[in-house]
Amino acid sequence: MEELAQMITNYGIMIVIVVIFLWDYITNKKDIKETLITMKDTNLNISSCLEEMKEGNRNMEKSLDLLQKSMDNQSMKIDKLLERGR
Repeated sequence: MEELAQMITNYGIMIVIVVIFLWDYITNKKDIKETLITMKDTNLNISSCLEEMKEGNRNMEKSLDLLQKSMDNQSMKIDKLLERGR
């Protein structure tokens, strides 16, 4: 019994430090797992948003091409009308 008391006296602080270290490690490990799961979900959301933006950009490009063709046609019609008027 006396030896046990002496061991606690000699190694008590070291044991407390080890226990605190292990508790902190386990707690942080849980937090890190939760953070990684949240980051994974966020990355999936960002990825889907980027895909939607990519599709929107394609649609915008098609619309601008059609607008350019329409403007070219209008310019050609105006040029022909002006040539007739001379």
